[in-house]
Amino acid sequence: MFKLDKKTLTELAGLGIGSAGAAYVQQKVLTKADGTSVFGSGQTAGILTDVAPAVIGLALQGQGAFLKEAGKGMIAASIGGLIKKNVPLGISGMDTLLGEVATEVEPTGSSDRPLMGYSSNSTDFTSGDSGEMDF
Repeated sequence: MFKLDKKTLTELAGLGIGSAGAAYVQQKVLTKADGTSVFGSGQTAGILTDVAPAVIGLALQGQGAFLKEAGKGMIAASIGGLIKKNVPLGISGMDTLLGEVATEVEPTGSSDRPLMGYSSNSTDFTSGDSGEMDF
């Protein structure tokens, strides 16, 4: 069972602060005013900018409880952002993919009907058109 005590709140706060810290490091520390990375303008520079907060998060793992959790938040946010940018079908890609699939398609002709489970009344799957036997 989830226990909401001081230790749990400290861990949650650390994760949140670490996640926000990773975003701050990427946007304010490692990005110049013109939007380019301090590491340069190539693809490698972009990856280094995304991974740098994870390295800082790893360095925080040897610290006390709050900083350790903040480091975990930085690692999670950094690696999550890296995956989201570089994996072709990331989380946002799956939303787009699933959004284009028609989920409520009614058959148009009798040859298009499935063997079982179809009814022109979408809430009644036991009618004669569903392909079930009448006794």
